Amino acid sequence: MAEARAKSRKPRRSSKASKRSKSSRSAKPSKSSRSAKPAKPAKTKRAAESAKRAKSARSARSAKSAKSRQPPKTASAAKPPKARSPKSAKTAAPPAPAIAVKAHEPQPLPLSLTAKSPFEMRVHLGDGVPETDVQSALDSGDMGFLHSFTTGSTVDGPGVRVVAWTTGCGWRCRYCHNPDTWTMRNGYPISVAKAAEELGKYRHGLKVMAGGFTISGGEPLMQHRFVVKLLTAAKKMGIHTTIESNGFFGERLSDADLEQIDLVMLGLKTWGKERHEELTGRDIEPTLAFARRLAARKRKIWVRFVLVPNLTDDIDEIGKIAEFAAGLGNVERVEVLPFHQMGRYKWHELGIRYHLEKTEPPTTESVDRALQVFRSAGLEAY
Repeated sequence: MAEARAKSRKPRRSSKASKRSKSSRSAKPSKSSRSAKPAKPAKTKRAAESAKRAKSARSARSAKSAKSRQPPKTASAAKPPKARSPKSAKTAAPPAPAIAVKAHEPQPLPLSLTAKSPFEMRVHLGDGVPETDVQSALDSGDMGFLHSFTTGSTVDGPGVRVVAWTTGCGWRCRYCHNPDTWTMRNGYPISVAKAAEELGKYRHGLKVMAGGFTISGGEPLMQHRFVVKLLTAAKKMGIHTTIESNGFFGERLSDADLEQIDLVMLGLKTWGKERHEELTGRDIEPTLAFARRLAARKRKIWVRFVLVPNLTDDIDEIGKIAEFAAGLGNVERVEVLPFHQMGRYKWHELGIRYHLEKTEPPTTESVDRALQVFRSAGLEAY
């Protein structure tokens, strides 16, 4: 019985295992499995194709960029870049902010310091200098304001001269031919060193031609410290020095300062307090006091007198000027300067009322009469 039960159980186990093995080999996926599994490969295929296309595009761009970076094979093959049209051009970057001008460091000269003529109109050259720097310059004399330099002058002192024209003047002479020099800031701010360097270019020629350096204006003594320093620099170069001044600020110069000036060209405009104020706007006495001081120190003077018809041509007044000049004892010569209209256009452009619009230059006869008055006083007059 036991053997029979064993035999009967054995076939059943074999049949069951066989059934499981057969079932395992022949098992098929369900409908849901069959529908889900193919979807995944399809998605992977599209991504692969997309990646392939992207890679191909990158390769093309890299090749193109590398080709553009290569230099041309020959010089003739190189092509200039196409100019951008104004519409396609990018907006230019804004300029860098201007650097503030430091004291005594003027901006670059906007035009040549050397002028063809002192009658050139020059204005606003020093407008960019702060007021504190202007005052500091005047106090120290390290910087001054010049209208211009002119070279080759034969009428501003002995021999051939270089003339520096300063700006700034407190007088308002009716016949002034340089009203643009009345205002200090119309001049270019320049250091003593730079002005001396400019003068140094002519030092040898000035010596050969028995000339020198003259400072005129404007009124030079409104910038007396700058003027003295510049004249001192000229003296060190062995150059003859002259200033042309109305003498109103003569008291600003010390005795030591006067030693740096070889010649003073002193303007005597007219005679009498009221007459002088009418013509210039200022009192005559400071000018006369300066003339007496120069005489006491035996400093050479050339008197300059402008002859204007119906304004300064009164023979009696000319006689009083001649008497005063002759009594000084240090006047080497008198220059009678005929009035002209070369500066009239400046009055118009500056918008200043010009009282001598219709005044004509003096006649030869009137100039000769004035010269005779000075010569009769014992003076050399030209």
